[in-house]
Amino acid sequence: KAIIESSHIRMVCGDQDETFDNNLAFHEHLDRLAIPHRWTVLKGIDHNPMKTLEAMGDSNWEFYRLAFDHAANAPSTNKQSEFEIAFKVKQQDRRAVIVNASTDGTKTPVVIALHGGQGSAEIMRGNSGFDPVAKANGFMVVYGEGTDFGGNRHAWNTGFLLRRQVRDADDIAYLDTLIDKLISEHDADPARIYMTGGSNGGMMTFVYAVARSERLAAVAPVVASMFTFDKKPSAPLPILIINGVKDEEVPIEGGMSRNPLVSRAQDAPYRPFAEVVQFWVEANKSQSPADISTKGTVTTSVYSAVTSGAVTEAVVDAEGGHGWPGSRSRRDGNAPIKSFSGAERVWEFFKDKHR
Repeated sequence: KAIIESSHIRMVCGDQDETFDNNLAFHEHLDRLAIPHRWTVLKGIDHNPMKTLEAMGDSNWEFYRLAFDHAANAPSTNKQSEFEIAFKVKQQDRRAVIVNASTDGTKTPVVIALHGGQGSAEIMRGNSGFDPVAKANGFMVVYGEGTDFGGNRHAWNTGFLLRRQVRDADDIAYLDTLIDKLISEHDADPARIYMTGGSNGGMMTFVYAVARSERLAAVAPVVASMFTFDKKPSAPLPILIINGVKDEEVPIEGGMSRNPLVSRAQDAPYRPFAEVVQFWVEANKSQSPADISTKGTVTTSVYSAVTSGAVTEAVVDAEGGHGWPGSRSRRDGNAPIKSFSGAERVWEFFKDKHR
């Protein structure tokens, strides 16, 4: 007991490690004993110390500094600004990566960022550019992660994806649980919870926005679409919708994806961009017609908020393809929007919105 009270405990193991089951059993034993510790699972890593350290990256040295640079008699007060959280949702192991968390108890706005199909929390973090924007503007960014359907590839259950592992996941429950934990354990401001996502993550953002509009302050689906208009949000919700005219995976005119890998996994056609925008204009009771402006290849249509309503903003890049705006070009030639930074544009929209 004395050792535990004066120690930081971290367990790290690759999910392909031959000792994984033993490590998992010990982690569960610590949980049963209510012993504080961190449990980190590294996807795709086997019993190789160098690969393990490389996969841990900066978080390894942050923990080292926490353990050896400071007195270790009060682990609960040594809050870090960057870490991974793991939890269960309906018996499934789920995770998220938190960056720029509050370390002094201050209630902090949160941007939940959802990766695209075949992505991960780390891929979204690397592509989106949110880390520096979060640190410069004082908000927490949380990179969620969908269900692994093989080969460390993850996707979100939008209800219209033909992948068995993903269709068994309840991602609305995942996001509910994640938001609850952010508020109760990580000083998230419940009035300033924002959500964005690219591609499949943007589609999940649409789904959650319709299902839980009362929990969010604003949303920004990017290079995404909706599959159905059957359900309506319970309350107006400020929304920024970003798409590219040259997107081959999520065509702006709707229908099936022109990428065969994507279309084979589609259970329904995408709704046209114009119809998606109109759905939200009506749901938000936004003012129409829009205030339209064009700068270079980008056209912005702002449907202003009126009494008891919310703003709907639509951004279209005439030269934009698929991918997070400002991210590196794709190997398939369907280049993402290059005219602006997605992280900066999204935060500019979010920053003055409150629930």
